[in-house]
Amino acid sequence: MCNTSGEGGHSHGVLSQAEKALADLRNDLTEVLKMVNNYEYQKAVMGGADFPAAGEVVHILEHLLESQKEHAAVLIELINKIDVTQRKMFEEGNGHEHEHEHANEGEHEHAHGHGHKH
Repeated sequence: MCNTSGEGGHSHGVLSQAEKALADLRNDLTEVLKMVNNYEYQKAVMGGADFPAAGEVVHILEHLLESQKEHAAVLIELINKIDVTQRKMFEEGNGHEHEHEHANEGEHEHAHGHGHKH
């Protein structure tokens, strides 16, 4: 995050090395997840195809899909090593606890100072 006080951190509007790394890793994750979607779609289409190599193509797509999912998991682990806030979200659970905790409350304020309606 930007340090607007001018003390100690980097200049306003300039990303730190960690923020740049996170941006790159998140961009990589986005591309990997797009590939997962592409392979899922292609696998579904090819699964219904009727040509001699269709079964082999589906088999290869399954391997590619698994590989991309592994890449996504690795990227998420790397992001979590750098982004403390996001890592805490994974350590606390998948966010559903927060959702259920406030399901009947209507409106509440978060620790970071703004409210939400559920």
